[in-house]
Amino acid sequence: MSDWGEHAWLLWIGAAVVAGLIEITSLDFFFLMLAGGALAAAGADLFGLGAPLQVLAFAIASAVLIGVARPPLKAWAQRGELTPTGVAALIGAPAQVLQPVSDSSGLVKLSGETWTARVAPGGRTLEVGSTVHVVGIDGATAVVAPSHELPEGRQ
Repeated sequence: MSDWGEHAWLLWIGAAVVAGLIEITSLDFFFLMLAGGALAAAGADLFGLGAPLQVLAFAIASAVLIGVARPPLKAWAQRGELTPTGVAALIGAPAQVLQPVSDSSGLVKLSGETWTARVAPGGRTLEVGSTVHVVGIDGATAVVAPSHELPEGRQ
């Protein structure tokens, strides 16, 4: 039985929950490691260890988790470039011309949806059935160009 009473493990579980809730707002994996330490201390209480050993279990487990588990977790969370979403994901996407596309009007089928479209500045009118690629999004209008006019790396 612990020096803190018969149910000290509940205090440690409560501390783990609080640390977990704080982690949700910070997303830095620091408080998650403290939650792990609190769970280790709860385990120490369940094994009948006294309060000083529970605090020691908390400190050691937290330090080990912060030193060993946190760095790879942070690296994993910050890996690579973010996947583009929304209109950014449409740049470079192929589209099919549904109505002739000029510098002021037109329609294309883009990602399964019909979009208003116009050619990129200086471009020529694109005919129905042409395959084009999106070079920009201007409000709700796709700015398109023929595939052979795209800069390197966009095809």
